[in-house]
Amino acid sequence: MSPIITHQDELELAKSEKELVSQFKKLSRAQSTLISSQKKYAENISKANITREMLNRTFRDVLKQMQTLAREHRSNIKDEEVKLFQEIIKENDAYIKGNNTYLNAIKDLAVQKEYLVAKKDEFVEALSDVANKRSVVIKKALDVEKVKNKLIDGDKLNVLDQELNDVQRDFDRARDILLKKIHQFKEVRNEINNLWLKLKDTVAELS
Repeated sequence: MSPIITHQDELELAKSEKELVSQFKKLSRAQSTLISSQKKYAENISKANITREMLNRTFRDVLKQMQTLAREHRSNIKDEEVKLFQEIIKENDAYIKGNNTYLNAIKDLAVQKEYLVAKKDEFVEALSDVANKRSVVIKKALDVEKVKNKLIDGDKLNVLDQELNDVQRDFDRARDILLKKIHQFKEVRNEINNLWLKLKDTVAELS
């Protein structure tokens, strides 16, 4: 046999929804801090890549000089040195290219995560509105029940019923908005999951 659902149960739900809103806000703050760290990380990778590109240009200058000297049999340049420098330059080129792909993936992820936080904030705002309006509806319904038990004038009862209908419609609109915001939030989160997979692929290429 199913338990009897009371108005108090719905008031408890509204209270729990408000707690959920509070926890969501804490998570959003933590994620915003993490996104800032990701952006700083991406900035440092970009700086390192620029330095590596400058290093590789110098490597090429040195290689060119070595190749010129290597033509002379009396020079102190071995073919092995030339070969090793060529390999290093080629490896650095590949690493720079891979790092740029990795960097772009991190930037894309950070931007989308910012969008997710924005969508989460909209979701949380809508949930908070639903929680508040749920309490209003239940309390109004309780007021109507109390009045009905007192057997008051029919016209006054009709007014109270209309007020209950109004707050119920207000709640229904808020709930529809919440459902829409949840779908939008889930859609963006799915996009982020795909970006994580893309980032994972770039790491595999670097390794």
